[in-house]
Amino acid sequence: MTKKAVMELLVLIESVYPHCIFKNETIQQWFQFCSEMDYDKVLTKLKNHIRKSPYPPTIADIAVFHLEKNDFQERLQKWMKNERERFECERNNAMYPIPDWLLEYSTRKSI
Repeated sequence: MTKKAVMELLVLIESVYPHCIFKNETIQQWFQFCSEMDYDKVLTKLKNHIRKSPYPPTIADIAVFHLEKNDFQERLQKWMKNERERFECERNNAMYPIPDWLLEYSTRKSI
């Protein structure tokens, strides 16, 4: 986000919340943090905040940071599939006795 875009956000905040006046130090911090954010996403969060809250937002209220690529979900799904297959294989190959009364209902022919 550019400095001009950050200034537009701050002007919008000051116009909606008349008791909110930003100091130079605060503006510099907003420049620093908002430079990594997407303007449209931050503006969307700011509009939602304005609709819901009578108080001016902090940076944390409207921040939208880029998420790093994370393959945890894929690894978890792969692990679950492998473990399920391993469990099924072990269960099918297990040589534990079937009770006599259950033998006539069992699909497994050998004990």
